[in-house]
Amino acid sequence: MVHDPYWDLENEPVPPAFEAAKTALLIIDMQNMCAHPDGWMGRMARDQGKPGYLQERFDFIADITPNLKRLLDHCRKIGVEVFHIRIAFRTNTARDGKRGLLNRLIETPLIPMDFDIVDAIKPLGDEIIIDKTSVSTFNSTAIDQILRNMGKDRLWTSGVVTEGCVELTTRDAADRGYYVTLVTDACASSTHAGHEDAVQRITDGNIIRGHTVDELIAMSSAR
Repeated sequence: MVHDPYWDLENEPVPPAFEAAKTALLIIDMQNMCAHPDGWMGRMARDQGKPGYLQERFDFIADITPNLKRLLDHCRKIGVEVFHIRIAFRTNTARDGKRGLLNRLIETPLIPMDFDIVDAIKPLGDEIIIDKTSVSTFNSTAIDQILRNMGKDRLWTSGVVTEGCVELTTRDAADRGYYVTLVTDACASSTHAGHEDAVQRITDGNIIRGHTVDELIAMSSAR
């Protein structure tokens, strides 16, 4: 288990009490491009003659999607704001994005369905969709200003992948003063090992809390 002994010398951070009006659920990169076997990543694997190369990833995402859907439905019911965050570019070549983030677009082009949120958790009504061109949501979007405009200071982070876009968004949010909870069974990686390692690292010291969907539903229902 990953643990920094420094945290044994510090007082454990005390998070504020739950308030739906101050809380937002961030669902990161649960779009066909990243989270569906027929999306860009799955097609890229097939185009390179490795059709099953990302099978663990897609099976893992399928396993956590019902958890995420339960949390999403709960948030909609109790008034927690939902943010759907996705990778989306202004150019067909993605040249406005992070250098090297998607560098096989000639062999495997992006298609419109890649930008759609997966069917199981599609946005409803005027739920906010944030388009990003970086790994961390905070580095290429106005999400920080939007959250502060809306009075949100408590974030629940979820989506894919745990050690990538989820981790960087989560850490950047905490560094900006948000109280952040990683929803440990509503995010996934290409491998279970990568996910488990990331969860341990991210939550070590409890600056960023780790909770399951059931724990968050129970905590936010008892008010």
